[in-house]
Amino acid sequence: MKKKLLLRLCLILTVLLSLPSCTNEDLYSSSENEKQEILSKSPWKEDQVYIRKVQKIFLQNANLQYFERKYGTVHWDYAMSFGQFDESYLVVPILKGNTVVTAMKVYRIDDRVYFREKNDPEFISFFTDIIFKEISGIDEKVVNSPTSAASKTIEYKCTYRTITVGCFESQSNCEPLSSTVSECKWRETGGGSAQMEICNPLECENGGGGADPGFLYPDPPQDDPCLKASSRNTKAKSIMNKSKVSAAKTEATKTLATDTEEKSFSFGKDSNGDYKTSAVVSGTSNSTNIPGSNGQFTIEGTAHTHLNGYYNAFSNGDLYSFQAANANTPTMLYSFAFASDGSTYLLSITDPVKYATFAAQFPKSGNIDGNNGFKEGTELYNTFKSATEQFISQNFSEDDAFAYATAHILNKYDTGATLSQQDDAGNFNSIFINETITPPAPGETKPTSTFSPTADCNLQ
Repeated sequence: MKKKLLLRLCLILTVLLSLPSCTNEDLYSSSENEKQEILSKSPWKEDQVYIRKVQKIFLQNANLQYFERKYGTVHWDYAMSFGQFDESYLVVPILKGNTVVTAMKVYRIDDRVYFREKNDPEFISFFTDIIFKEISGIDEKVVNSPTSAASKTIEYKCTYRTITVGCFESQSNCEPLSSTVSECKWRETGGGSAQMEICNPLECENGGGGADPGFLYPDPPQDDPCLKASSRNTKAKSIMNKSKVSAAKTEATKTLATDTEEKSFSFGKDSNGDYKTSAVVSGTSNSTNIPGSNGQFTIEGTAHTHLNGYYNAFSNGDLYSFQAANANTPTMLYSFAFASDGSTYLLSITDPVKYATFAAQFPKSGNIDGNNGFKEGTELYNTFKSATEQFISQNFSEDDAFAYATAHILNKYDTGATLSQQDDAGNFNSIFINETITPPAPGETKPTSTFSPTADCNLQ
């Protein structure tokens, strides 16, 4: 949109127990393991709701004979969620006979779960000890990064699990052997190896490995939008650092100062988990299309330029274009805008259902004009204009005022999308706006709203 004068913990939990019993008794056979209710043999508390639901998804989609020939038998009774109880993550051992040969991690992103192989020697050894050896003690430590109670952001959460093999309190002259493994939640936001082939890729459309868009997860929990926004920001920085994405950005912006047409590209991961991009394409002075992937990668997002003389942040029309793109391609959750002054903005989706609801309640046809701005006289126009004018009166630049008003729209109408800006260190920081409403003064009929940027997350 063209510029106008007025529009512009560390929490540590340690549990030490003594377990004098052996854990290698009564291993389920393949048929028992796949059919009966899971009876957890983990010495720790696990997210059994998630484990049961993931097992059901696996059994509904897997060709067990094919999977067992290729990988081995999944032993769900030893599945572990490593301190996560939000239906988001588990690791489960895979055995051939009495040998742990690999492990499978299953993580959830929104309403999709992904099955990845975790062929890690430390985890193979860890599960071997848990299943087949005498465990005399266990320990668990959960460590969160420094957390702001106000902003509710968590950079990562790591769980360290230690087992001690061979020595009990009654034994003397015994040297115990301990081993520790760890899992950090922030690492499980996507990427990594291709999905495991839970069925023969020559015989099934889904589940055949590669860049499959995951499996539908029923009734996902309502995630904290502030934590999800923080996660989106972390992932966005990682995406921008990928070599192919960085190269596409360089190509799209190298002549931005004098360009007369916007440029765009899409990006995502291929079947090997590597980031790829589409070709950079050109559009018009205030719009551009989102290129497809031609089947070469699963699209995660898009990026486009904003020309000199236009606002740095996303136009009002961009909010609708991105929602439509997500409705067509549910894996598309990130959109970047590269401005002519070098700034970069991120529009990320934290709740696709809310975003679709907003677009249905305030349809594009009735709310966006021919210049990609809100139509004059509409509720969105009045709300946006009021916030923009007030930010300008507070001596913010037109570009900042426009971005802040956009962030206010996204939060006020509970859109399920958030706006962030990249700083000099490459980090993306969410833009939150505080609205203070003052009751009408005597003789007046309308309350007064006062807007101000805030570091505190106030997403609904």
